[in-house]
Amino acid sequence: MGYRLLAYFIYRHPGVIMACWMAFFVFFGSLSVQLPSVVRGPGLYTDGSSTKVQQMMEEQMGMSADPVVIVFEQHEEATNEEFTKVIERTLNNIKELSGLESLISPLENKDFIHGGVAYALLGFNQPTYQQGHLIKEIRSLLQPVVKGVTIQLTGKSIIQEDVNRASMHDFKMAERIGIPVAFIILFISFGGFLYAFIPVLMGMLTVSSAMGMMVLLSRMYDLDLSNFILNVIPMTGLALSLDFAFILTSRFREELRKGSAASALRATMLTSGRAVYFSAICVVCGLIAVAFIPMPMFESAAVCSIIVVVLAAAINLSLVPAILLRTAPFMQGDRRRLLFLSRSYKMWSSWADIVMRRPVRMLVAAGLIITCLLIPALHLSTSVPDASSLPAGSESRQADEKIRSQFQKEGTSDVLLLLQPVGSKFTLEEGRKAYSWLADLKNDPEVDSVKPINWVDSLSENTYSANAVVLQVSLIEPAGSLKVNAWLRDAEVRASATGLNMKWGGEAKSQQEVKDAIHHALPKMLGFIAVSNLIMLFIAFRSILIPLKAFVMNMLSIAASFGVLVLVFQTGITGMTPENIAIMIPVFIFGLVFGVSMDYGVFLLSRMSEAFEETGDPENAIRHGMAATGKLITSAAAILIAVTLPFAFGEVEGVRQLGVGIASAVFIDATLIRLLLVPSLMKLLGRFNWWVPRWLRSF
Repeated sequence: MGYRLLAYFIYRHPGVIMACWMAFFVFFGSLSVQLPSVVRGPGLYTDGSSTKVQQMMEEQMGMSADPVVIVFEQHEEATNEEFTKVIERTLNNIKELSGLESLISPLENKDFIHGGVAYALLGFNQPTYQQGHLIKEIRSLLQPVVKGVTIQLTGKSIIQEDVNRASMHDFKMAERIGIPVAFIILFISFGGFLYAFIPVLMGMLTVSSAMGMMVLLSRMYDLDLSNFILNVIPMTGLALSLDFAFILTSRFREELRKGSAASALRATMLTSGRAVYFSAICVVCGLIAVAFIPMPMFESAAVCSIIVVVLAAAINLSLVPAILLRTAPFMQGDRRRLLFLSRSYKMWSSWADIVMRRPVRMLVAAGLIITCLLIPALHLSTSVPDASSLPAGSESRQADEKIRSQFQKEGTSDVLLLLQPVGSKFTLEEGRKAYSWLADLKNDPEVDSVKPINWVDSLSENTYSANAVVLQVSLIEPAGSLKVNAWLRDAEVRASATGLNMKWGGEAKSQQEVKDAIHHALPKMLGFIAVSNLIMLFIAFRSILIPLKAFVMNMLSIAASFGVLVLVFQTGITGMTPENIAIMIPVFIFGLVFGVSMDYGVFLLSRMSEAFEETGDPENAIRHGMAATGKLITSAAAILIAVTLPFAFGEVEGVRQLGVGIASAVFIDATLIRLLLVPSLMKLLGRFNWWVPRWLRSF
């Protein structure tokens, strides 16, 4: 009833709908260009021990949690005296900057200068995402007049600035490549300019409006938006909106040859409109599950993507039908289009017959190919991204690598240990316990060194007068490794047993907490996606086996795409430097692709169910569903690949991995899954596909 009422309203008031959406697009589209200014850092942190240590050092000890780092490098042309003068002159100029709260110079702290490389730490009273103007001022002061001395900037705010710039570059590149390719695919599919232009226009309007909405919401509620949304919004918006518009337009043109524009609109809303509705709900369920991971990156990306999905569905269920009504006279009588549809139907019908004649062989063949991709997926290794995810030529990455190479032993990782008294000062008993604990810590075979980094009394068994001590503990394994993560978990348990007030922090601890937070949230996330999608698909198809098959098929295509990621990025067989997969990429691929893949499953199974309800013949239902949607699913998948694959050539490592992961998952889903596995299984199961227990038939 709801779809009929919506179709009736659209038929009666297409002009009103178009005018309202136009005002919406003008308002929010004008805000979209401001999105880079409201996003913050990556948002990969938890409310755990590492964050609390960072806050404590900043609030009580005046040690900036995220300082701007100036890296000075001396080359052969410069003498030591000239190098020192450049550092002194540069830092003297920077001391005059407003908002500067702390400055640690390598000329005063010899630990900050080594092997021709020195660095200074600048602490400001503004958060990193608001330091854009300060960075510009600092850059204007970095003008060494001595040949042979280079000065570079790094630090969280600089890396964030580089990531934002690279993300917008990747988005613009994807627009320049993906949208024209998608338009060509649509033009070939529709055989006309106008109806190829409608989906492209809807995709661009969806993305710009969603960006504008996030700008407004961020300013109203002070949201902690991850800079990762600069890629997630366009990737999700273009992919879904183009697919939705393409599917609705295709069905409308198909129905138009049978009758009037009004009847075509009604039939389109009852079939493809219903499929779009359920597909959008499945995508939203997947994205809600992503928000179960308690970190700003996942929460903000999930919220943004949900807004994109809802907006794409609303636009395509109201504005697209209104435009189709206005342009219906141009479609009627298009005989070339009817001939093309007839040929496409026969081709896919023949393919369905081929699969149904040999269902076991097709099932085994597709299963073997997917198994070959699942094997490398078992070796998927993740890591928390850092400056190394930027292009090799990025200033912030180069400066960060110089500091790591000169001031950190290769293959080691540094963690911070914050010791605080239970009261205002350490008691003698606490001092003895701390001394004993630190003695054991220094003798730990996994520990390379332990040294204090704040100015306190020397640690001894009998004198312990400081009100807080921060120590740097160097471990002999790299940050993020299994050994370091296990050691940190065990150290936290052992420390709590002493009764001392100890907290661990630093990069290695932060990475361990990020990984643990994701792993702990995964069972709940997967369970929610499974239950919610199975319920929605049962409501849509009134079947037990069809939702179960759709869920398993989606899991297979996503797992196989993880195998592709491992082959492309981890093994190095493509010629690229082997890299671990950024830890958020599998989560986002699962959350986004699960729903997108469900699109194709819903469209295919909807046509099969329509035919089965009319004829009661399972083979005819499979044949009709494949023939009616074969070209549609193939074209829709090609469109989605066209708008996501260009991200695989972007500048940011995580964005490249996301582009490859989504494109490969969609390709596997549209070929091996939809064209081989699904029809083979449905042929073997026959009428059992639509079997429902009696006690459920009334639902």
